[in-house]
Amino acid sequence: MESLESILTDLQNKYTDPDVNKQPKSQLKSERSQQDLPSLDIEVKPLANPNSLDLLLEDLRNGVTKAVEAEINVQPIPSSSSAVNHDLQQVEDRQKAKDRQIYEQKAREWLKTLDPLSGEGLWFEEFAKNYPSKLEAAIALIESK
Repeated sequence: MESLESILTDLQNKYTDPDVNKQPKSQLKSERSQQDLPSLDIEVKPLANPNSLDLLLEDLRNGVTKAVEAEINVQPIPSSSSAVNHDLQQVEDRQKAKDRQIYEQKAREWLKTLDPLSGEGLWFEEFAKNYPSKLEAAIALIESK
C-alpha cells in the first residue's frame, strides 16, 4: 500500500512546473521550513499556475473547504416548501376520505349482518348510545380494530 507521502509527491510532480523539479531537495526543504505548515515530512513545491488541486490543498491547509461554506450558505425557500406542505396535506386528506369510505362500507355491511337480539347486538346498542348514529358507532368500532 502506498504511503500518503508518496501519493502526494506523485500528485505534486504531476501538477508542477517542470522547471521547479530541477531545484535541489535541500532548497525545497528550506522553503518548506519558511512556510507556516504542519511539521509533516512532505516536500512542498511552489507552482507557477495554481489549479483546482492546489486550491483544494490550500483550503485543506486553512481548515476550510468549499463544501462546508456551501452548506452554511444554503437556505430553504419558504414559498416552495409551503407549496409542498400544501400538496402533502391534500394527498393526506384524499387518503383519509378514501379510508373513511372503506370504513363506512364495512360498517354498513356489518350492521346488516348484526342480530340486534344477540349478545353482540345488545352490547352494540349500548355502545351506540354515545354516538350520533349507529353507523358512526360502527365506523368507530371498525376503525379501532
